[in-house]
Amino acid sequence: MATKKIHLFRQSAVEAGTPKDYYINPSEKLMSRASDWSAVEHEDCIEVILNRKALGDNIIIKRYDNQAIFDRENKINQFCYIFNTDFLDTNGMKSEFKDDIAKIYHMKIKVEENNKKNKNKNKKKNNKKMN
Repeated sequence: MATKKIHLFRQSAVEAGTPKDYYINPSEKLMSRASDWSAVEHEDCIEVILNRKALGDNIIIKRYDNQAIFDRENKINQFCYIFNTDFLDTNGMKSEFKDDIAKIYHMKIKVEENNKKNKNKNKKKNNKKMN
């Protein structure tokens, strides 16, 4: 069974026709400052590196369970990004700060864990319909 491609950014996922299969969705304002930040995909995490001197301390990180509903909130004029809780663990975020550089690590959810999470969501949905 082939594994599906999870894109680093939402924009490339949309272009590929799979808009829900991404790790992070940077705001337009953050994307416009590409030289001041970067995102690197590792085997077990997504590393976001931010130049705090250039961007300031106003970096906003958002997480939502339903990306499609809240995507419009990422269009605001802020340096922010939304991370996709379907593929990144909300409890597994780690960070380190050195001088003016912030590194934030979002741990990936393993495929088995994601399948389990989706099954539990579907069970809860079905239980609500029955009640």
